[in-house]
Amino acid sequence: MLKWVQCVRRRPELTVVDFRRRWQEYSEEIVSLSAEIGAVRVELSAALVVGPNAEWQLQRGSAAPFDGLAEIHFSGSAPEFFEALDLPGPKRRVDRLLQLQEDFVDIPRSCFFLASQDVEAAFSLGDG
Repeated sequence: MLKWVQCVRRRPELTVVDFRRRWQEYSEEIVSLSAEIGAVRVELSAALVVGPNAEWQLQRGSAAPFDGLAEIHFSGSAPEFFEALDLPGPKRRVDRLLQLQEDFVDIPRSCFFLASQDVEAAFSLGDG
């Protein structure tokens, strides 16, 4: 399984509310693009602004969490993925995503990459 991962930080001048508004529009484009290229799964998340996140960051000395995370799961190979993105419809959507990013994403502090999902585990925590 190939995954296109996007770990996004908001531009410094944006509030969390402003970011979330733009993230929603961005997410809609990602879902549409994913359908066009035959993705098998899309996961979109936004970081919570909660005390425990800040506590973990302070305790561990880690960086702040990303504001938004997107994972597009694709069952084909990397070359097939790039071929799909280069088709006219998907290419327009990718261009739109790039335009949206310019408006709300701190590009130098964000990351975009392909990953391979080698291990998949499913379990639940709780009584059992």
